[in-house]
Amino acid sequence: MIEETGTVLSTEDGFADVETTRTSSCTSCRARHGCGHHAIAQVSSSNRMRMKAVDTLAVNVGQRVVVGIPEDTLLQASMWMYMMPLLGLVGGAILPSLWGGESLVAVVFSIMGFTGGLLLARKKSNNEVDNLDYYPKILRIETPESGQIPLVFTP
Repeated sequence: MIEETGTVLSTEDGFADVETTRTSSCTSCRARHGCGHHAIAQVSSSNRMRMKAVDTLAVNVGQRVVVGIPEDTLLQASMWMYMMPLLGLVGGAILPSLWGGESLVAVVFSIMGFTGGLLLARKKSNNEVDNLDYYPKILRIETPESGQIPLVFTP
């Protein structure tokens, strides 16, 4: 399970909007100079991310929560979003060589295959928009570090 801590911004009908702050462990990693994640983290100006998470715990606005998504769900979604266009590109480039087509035909077919893969990934994404397995879930509510209950003053 991939977990991230965030703050609840709003709640509605079994869902909660959670804002997380992206943290990077790049400073302690030896491979950070050759890593794309480190480069993106350096360039990106926003470290905050807002997500819609499934709320089974009835959380309140302002609470710190831990949200998570299973690794296999993330892997499956990544395969659809990255592999389908790539397979279309490679398949489109190989197909003309089977009948001895020119390289210009291979380029056109590879572009068509890549576009077809993108459209297939988009269709899959649109079909799964209501599938709660692809949404992050609120796993638990964070408790204060010191074990003390925080004081909340209401006017």
